[in-house]
Amino acid sequence: MVKNVIECKNLTQFYGKKKIYENLSFSVEEGEVTALLGKNGVGKSTTINILMGNLRPLSGECLIFGHHSHALPVSVRSKIGLLYEGYVTYDYLMIKDLLELYSCQYKSRFKREIFFELFNKLGVSIKQKISTLSLGQKSQVVLGLILASSPKLLILDDYSLGLDTGYRRLFCEFLHDFARSGQRSVLMTTHNVNDLENLLDKVVILRKDKEPFVGSFDKFRQGLRGFSLDKSRDLSNIKGIESKTELNGEVQIYGFLDEAFSEAKELSLSFEDAFLGYVGRY
Repeated sequence: MVKNVIECKNLTQFYGKKKIYENLSFSVEEGEVTALLGKNGVGKSTTINILMGNLRPLSGECLIFGHHSHALPVSVRSKIGLLYEGYVTYDYLMIKDLLELYSCQYKSRFKREIFFELFNKLGVSIKQKISTLSLGQKSQVVLGLILASSPKLLILDDYSLGLDTGYRRLFCEFLHDFARSGQRSVLMTTHNVNDLENLLDKVVILRKDKEPFVGSFDKFRQGLRGFSLDKSRDLSNIKGIESKTELNGEVQIYGFLDEAFSEAKELSLSFEDAFLGYVGRY
């Protein structure tokens, strides 16, 4: 039987009179990589804060390993690796001190070889202070420490902050192997959606004042289509349009469209194209 490592049921959250979302439900299964995506301000950080226990939803519930997220026992917290908005470090420590701190905390679970496989590509000394590192280097150090601690659930909030293209790709390759070993689960947010093309099992795409997409990555990629039509074309009878953009006398439409259209050109979409087609460019 497949287990839900994360289960969010009918989450509703407001900030004052501003609705963030209403009745949001999704799950992350054991061994699954899920991305929580959307434009700024649609509730990604709100959801992460609910998962972390820093925020209680107005209604609904969020369970992690079967426990309410706002009251997780230590035994459950120890199974979770968290990267929140880039990185959390002790700037006054040297890298080797932080390594020993994690090693002592996680004991036999801590895999030094995993840390050093990522760290050795940095080209910095293990004796270097955290405060002397660039933003991207700090993120790389902490990502290595989190992966080396062998969590059963990895929550990554904007993991790509400060990372260059090459290291983002390397980390995604590590993340793929991590998730496929030992039935580990990942929930992640990012603005670099093209990095995720060959990584995801499921996507949760939030939109302001609209229904979210919650489903398999393959269903989204295969179902979301785009077409370029003459600007004069009547679109009122076309069902399933999620967004449209006018460009050079033509209109591009995006949505879960069941059929092609006469005198229309179907667009070849990257994941980023499909994502923007679903949430709207602006």
